[in-house]
Formats: sequence, structure tokens, C-alpha cells
Amino acid sequence: MGTRVESESERISAAVRSPSQRFRSNEGSDFISSLPDAILHHILSNIPTEHAIRTSVLSKRWKHVWRETPCLSFHCRTSDHPDSISKTLATFTAPKITSFHADVTFNNSSLTPSHVHSWIELAASRNAEIMSIIIIIVSDDNVLPDFFFTNSSVKQLRLALGRRGNYNYCNVIPKCTVLWTSLRSLSLECCGLPDESLANILSGCPMLESLVLIFCQHIHHIDLSKSMKLTRLEITGHYYGPAKIVAPHIRFLKLIGSLDPCVLVDVSSLTDARFSLSYVRRTTTGEDDFHQDKLLKMLEQLQHVENLTIGRIVLQALSVAELRGLPFPQLQAKSLTVVMMVVRSFIPALARLLQNSPGLQKITVTTDQELDRHLRTQGLNPDRCWRLKYGDFPTTEQTYSSSSSGVVSKLAKSKDVVSFIKLVLQNSKAVETMVLRLDGYLDATEYQKLLRMVPTFTRNKNVRTRGQAKRLLNVLKIIP
Repeated sequence: MGTRVESESERISAAVRSPSQRFRSNEGSDFISSLPDAILHHILSNIPTEHAIRTSVLSKRWKHVWRETPCLSFHCRTSDHPDSISKTLATFTAPKITSFHADVTFNNSSLTPSHVHSWIELAASRNAEIMSIIIIIVSDDNVLPDFFFTNSSVKQLRLALGRRGNYNYCNVIPKCTVLWTSLRSLSLECCGLPDESLANILSGCPMLESLVLIFCQHIHHIDLSKSMKLTRLEITGHYYGPAKIVAPHIRFLKLIGSLDPCVLVDVSSLTDARFSLSYVRRTTTGEDDFHQDKLLKMLEQLQHVENLTIGRIVLQALSVAELRGLPFPQLQAKSLTVVMMVVRSFIPALARLLQNSPGLQKITVTTDQELDRHLRTQGLNPDRCWRLKYGDFPTTEQTYSSSSSGVVSKLAKSKDVVSFIKLVLQNSKAVETMVLRLDGYLDATEYQKLLRMVPTFTRNKNVRTRGQAKRLLNVLKIIP
């Protein structure tokens, strides 16, 4: 019969119930010092290890408490001495590590890969289930030992080989077959990740449920067709993201920060999708590529999702597609979230999306600034492009005014938001809930004017226009 493994919460509860597990002292120790070890370990687990170590000078009672804390979290800065850290960690006596976090900077000339190897080996030897490793290096691709990639205990892993904004990232290239047989959540950040390396990693993670890739370079093709349990994929690109994704089993997809749309080959199980672009890139010919065709193909692959979030650059590009008369797919979304401003260049795409979403029940709008410069580079006037059909809505210049001193004045009017609410109601058939996140879009006076108009759009009274029943919302939530 197998041995039952007692959880940390059970150990704490047992310690509280059993007086025999309490520390008894003749020194008249304080209340905290008299707590059971299990509770003290739990407390120290929530602070950096360097702070936990300092408690050892409080009294004899505290001298060895930190050494049995199941969580280790430490930073090795430029001024730190890695040998001292290694010596300190050698005194760590806990038989089991539940969480291990290391943040290491290789600006320190005395810090070598062997130091990092020994620290990772400590976590692996104590069967750490949660590991977070941040290593800032210059150009050493061998900082990770082979045994790091063969760990049957780790269930949650975060690995970063750089800082966001510093683009000299180290490559993750395992020289052995990856065996992370218990891993369920993997986050790779600020690293070079060639397709072969990613394929090796995925093949060694049969239990993987969540994959997060942040600022990972050299990724072109992501094939998750053999990752049967992987249901969540998040990719935050820094200009360049994957060109193609095959992910028939994922249910959640987040794609943000890339310059180019991604080709979605198979995302048939998807229920929640969020995608945006960093901005519209300039091509080598000097013309702006709005990606309308690629974005519409992406939208077609996402037409079955229930929850859809679209970023501002994507929405503007889709407005250009609407201007060109390109066909939009029919959507099955029940909830739609858009990041936009209540200005003309966003309205055409939103109106079309609403018309093509007959089952839409909720719309959430978060206001943000736009980039009219892309229209100007193609010789188009952002004001005139949308004036014929959407002239009731202002342009960006009519919404924000910047002085020579850099002061930005808010000129947005509550009537524009009211016109926007009317447009949503006119172009949707089933929307019952609308959430407007204004994020300071209106000043205090205009916001108060808007609040006075809100009741005319909700079911708190029967408002009729021209003798016909007016479409009303069950819920209209406005966040300033």
C-alpha cells in the first residue's frame, strides 16, 4: 500500500492541533516565535530567502528555521558573491522544495555557469515542483546544464534568458532529449527558440496544459497537434511572432505584439481568442501593408470562437478592409471585446463585426489612441476616408489636441459616446450587455453628462422613438 503524502496545509493544521509539535522555550519568547515550525516555514516561504536568512539572528529559536523552509527565492546581483550564495544554500536542509526562484545576472565576473548549475541541481535534487529561473547573460548558450532538461518532478516552469527591452537573448537549444514528464505549465521568455528546439521541448512534455512564449525569437512554425493536453497558448511577440500555428486542441489563444498576422492552420477547439498587432509595418517598397487579406483569413479561422478580443491596430486594418468592400466572415461570438477610440477610423470595422455577429450578447469597449499616420503615408486623409458614412464621429485631431509644450487636451464629447452606443444597438441583434472602459477618454464634465444619458439606453424605463419600441440594454456598465 502506497505511502500517503501529506500536503503543506495538512501539516500546518496538524501542528496547530497538536501541542506536542509546538516549540517550548524558557526564554519567554514572543507569540510568533512560539508558533509551530510548519507555520513559520509557511510565513518565510512568502518572502525572499535573503530576508528569511536574516531571521536566524533573532534568537536560538530562529537560527535554523529558514533552512527547512520549502520555498527558495534569491537574486544574484552584480555586487553579490556567488561562492557565498552557494555556501549558504549548502546549509539548506529541507528534504523537499515546493518552489524555487533564481534571478541571476552575469555582469559579475566571479559568477560562472557552474554556480548556476549547482543552484539548479539543488532544486532538482529536492524535487521542486515550481521553478522560476531568470538568467541575464551576454552570449553563453551553455548556461543551462543537460540535467535541467531531464526533470520528472517540475510541474510549473518559467525560464527567462534576458530582460524585456534588452534584445541580446540567449538561445534555448537542448543538447539532449527533453524529459519534463510532469510539466503542466511552461513559460519561456526573452530567449532564442528555434523551431527544432521547441519541437524537442514539446515532445518531452506529455502533460503540458499551458504554454506561454514572451519575446521569443526565431519561432516560425508552432505545431501542437501532438500536444493532446495543451489547451492554452499565449504568445507575446516583440515585432516578430510565429508565421504559422497548428493547434487543434487549444481552447484559449492569445497573440499580441507581432508586426504580421499569423496563419492559423487548425484551431478547431478554440473558444477564447485574443489578438492584436504592434503596429502596421512599412514594407521594403515604402508602402504600408495593412494586412487586410491575412487578417480576414485569421478572422475566418476564428469565426467559431465564443469570446473574441481584437486590438486597435487590427480593428483599424479591418476598417480599411471594409472601406475596400472585402467580405467579412460570419462570427459565432457571444462576447466581443475591442480596444479602440470613439473616432471614425474604428467605426466601420466595428459596425461590420456587429452585423456579422448575430448571436452576440456582450460587447466590451476599451478606449485607446489610434495611428492615423498609416493612412497619411498612402496619401489618404484620415478625416475624409470615413466622412461619407461615419461623419458623426470625430477624428483623432478632434478628440485630442497637443500643444507645443507637449500638453494634451481632451476634447472628446459625451455625445460621441452616445452616438457610439446607438451605433452598437443599430448594428447588433442580440447584445444585452455593454461595458465601456473609458480610461480617461472623457473629462469630468463630459463624463457626468454621459451618466445622465445612460438611463435612456437601459431597461429601467420604456423609452420609445417615433412610435416604435427602442432596443435597450439589460446592462450598461461605464468605467471612467
